[in-house]
Amino acid sequence: MNKLCFAAVVAGIFAAGSAAAQEASLLSARHSIRIAAPPEVVWSYVGDFGGIARWFKVIDSSRLVYKQRNEQGAIRELVRRNGTRVREQLVDIDPWRRSLSYTYADGAVMAADYLSTITVNEAAEGGSEVLWEGRFRRLDYGVDPAPSGQEDAALTAFFDAAYKRGLDSLKVVVEQR
Repeated sequence: MNKLCFAAVVAGIFAAGSAAAQEASLLSARHSIRIAAPPEVVWSYVGDFGGIARWFKVIDSSRLVYKQRNEQGAIRELVRRNGTRVREQLVDIDPWRRSLSYTYADGAVMAADYLSTITVNEAAEGGSEVLWEGRFRRLDYGVDPAPSGQEDAALTAFFDAAYKRGLDSLKVVVEQR
């Protein structure tokens, strides 16, 4: 009987630890920018899933490694300016709404449970408004305290800065076309 109780307690501890890891904070970052160009023009850049290196200057190169450019399930491989590589998979694309969503597939990923969406809308005063938002968890969300650089605040700041930098770069490239 004591062995049975011990086994139940151990199983309960593991189940509680697993549940705590699953309830880790879901973090998010969100930025938007106005661009002096029609939404169709901005979408021609953003909607080109394999062509992100044309406008996001921290990406040295991007190439499709699976499926076609704007096909759901397509995978692009990015080489960042720091030399790291990551593969991202196109989860959803809606050219009518001018929106695409993607996630990490493998490589030097920065977060777990990552899903990012970029949407190009018509701005009320003309031109376009681009919204880039993402949700994610830190990589080691089952470890407390978080490893250095993977704290919730640090990870949120990283994506916040990346989305802002990307949108600023997109604005420059599109408006100088």
